[in-house]
Amino acid sequence: IRQSVANLAVEAGGNRLSLKVSIGVASLGEHAGSWDELVNRADRAMYAAKRAGRDRVIVGDISLTETGLPN
Repeated sequence: IRQSVANLAVEAGGNRLSLKVSIGVASLGEHAGSWDELVNRADRAMYAAKRAGRDRVIVGDISLTETGLPN
């Protein structure tokens, strides 16, 4: 997805615009907990991607909670 967006040719007002995407991913596994926890991990991973320089994909750690402690 990230590479496909980067390869898009977007024209606006005679200018070519480049698009960048930051993506956070979390997987649902044995220790995933609730749907809200899963979405929160993906959200934290997305913000980590933005902090790391944007235009990247970060996978959230499924073994840690928001406090950094194991589930």
